[in-house]
Amino acid sequence: MAKTLLIGASSTIAKSLQEVSNKEFLTFSRSEGNLDLDGDLSELDEVTDINGLVYFPGTINLKPFTMLKEDDFMNDFHINVLGAAKVVKKVINRLKESEGASVVFISSVAANIGLPFHASIGASKSALEGMARSLASEYTNSKVCFNVVAPSLTDTTLSTNLLKTERLVEASKERNPMKEIGDPHKVAKTIDFLLDAHNNWMTGQVVHVDGGMNNLK
Repeated sequence: MAKTLLIGASSTIAKSLQEVSNKEFLTFSRSEGNLDLDGDLSELDEVTDINGLVYFPGTINLKPFTMLKEDDFMNDFHINVLGAAKVVKKVINRLKESEGASVVFISSVAANIGLPFHASIGASKSALEGMARSLASEYTNSKVCFNVVAPSLTDTTLSTNLLKTERLVEASKERNPMKEIGDPHKVAKTIDFLLDAHNNWMTGQVVHVDGGMNNLK
């Protein structure tokens, strides 16, 4: 049975995906010690028989624009965009062999709406979405779908500092049209749906799982 490759599998949403899905996964993450995004990704050389890929690594680097340094922009771009590109390039031929594969990237609501202190992360996630649409177009004949899930603020380890007090939690809820913080399991269920390349007819799409943050007032 073909498996789905999870890059950044120790993230909260990745763990939630493994809980809600009945798919089989191959997991790689820096915390598990079997992923080096700065290297040549030789750890993926032995990966075979896959029909899915989810790229989870990301950043939340919130600073006033005048405090952002060039290294901040480069680091966010390196993790969010170049890391995803390197992984896809490494495994794309094996995905093509499955004759019906699905790739999912994780973006952010900040790629589509203007949020203060999000200049760097907004830039890198916008680039990720642009790359996904380009790849979706390039690989339509190979039946490899490329889609993006873009959550709003979700209760994950990455967002711990943004939700560390009840006051911050309530303020974040108030900014959301549905007055909620994102549930990682709900985000994971959307990813799980998009991984069923044989059961959906979607590619090149950005799916906003954000309580309406993207388009409601």
